Amino acid sequence: MPNTVQKLQPQTRNVDVKSFRKWYIFSTLLLLIIYMIFLSPHLEPYIEDSVFAMIRNVKTEKFNYLTPVYATSDVDSEYSLSVISNGTALDEITSRTKYYVKDPRVLAMSEFLADYNSPMQPYAQTIIDSADEYGLDWRLVIGISGVESAFGNLIQAGTYNGWGWRGINKNEDGWSVFPSWEAAISHITERIALGYGIDLSPFDMEATYCPPCALNPAHAWANGVSRYMNELNYYLNNLE
Repeated sequence: MPNTVQKLQPQTRNVDVKSFRKWYIFSTLLLLIIYMIFLSPHLEPYIEDSVFAMIRNVKTEKFNYLTPVYATSDVDSEYSLSVISNGTALDEITSRTKYYVKDPRVLAMSEFLADYNSPMQPYAQTIIDSADEYGLDWRLVIGISGVESAFGNLIQAGTYNGWGWRGINKNEDGWSVFPSWEAAISHITERIALGYGIDLSPFDMEATYCPPCALNPAHAWANGVSRYMNELNYYLNNLE
């Protein structure tokens, strides 16, 4: 009898180890699914915002959108260091000097795209103007391009299509081809505004713009677009 008991003990331990492994794998998968469905959409944007905040805090170069970009005066002949105390000259300078301050959204967009090394960075003004023209959120079109093409960095050469757009002027692979970034920005902004409306969020658009993404509980497309839009808000609120 003692020998029989001794022989059964290793088998029992083997069964326990196998049961534990199965339980561990099942528990891990269950926790992963719960995280992806319920926690990831809320927790990851917070973590990313915190990381971006830390990165931005160490940046030393910022745009100053309160500084006049242009200054013109037609009293050059009277304005000099020798007459700076002359009240008449100062009055004329004050009254005739014109200041044009750029829209802070343009500065935020320009800095944002520059940090992502985007070829669309020189067209920040076009992006804002097009969004305003069609009543669209100024961050949406660029947010979509971030998910679809890393802000125009990952596209077929010569297409100027940073949005995965399949509409006019299709090439052999089905992607729309535009003559320039300006043309692409203007056309896509117009079509998004007319096709989706001006009040839809990325989560409202996802089922149509990226159907497979809408079926995935992680909603990578909508969360990605929203993340870039939130980051643009950060740039706007932290211009110096």
